[in-house]
Amino acid sequence: MTLSDDNPGMPSLKTAHQVLELFYGKYSVDKIKLVLLESFQGYALNEKKGFLNLGISEQDVGEVFDGLIEMVEAVRALIEDGNIDGLGPKA
Repeated sequence: MTLSDDNPGMPSLKTAHQVLELFYGKYSVDKIKLVLLESFQGYALNEKKGFLNLGISEQDVGEVFDGLIEMVEAVRALIEDGNIDGLGPKA
């Protein structure tokens, strides 16, 4: 798994655990919602100009974004409940 950290252009190998720590250290659920909403608005309001012609509807794109937001919220809840080893509140 690769994810560039604070060194742009320098991909490094990360474990799933490290990816989660990095992601949730940088982004809140609200930030993800705002970025995805802004991306969707750009997609919908600009008549898909500048986007790949994917042959899918705006509803399909919206459903994927909604699913991503739900996934981010679910993982955050698991972290906060301590259900993901090594992440979340320290006992």
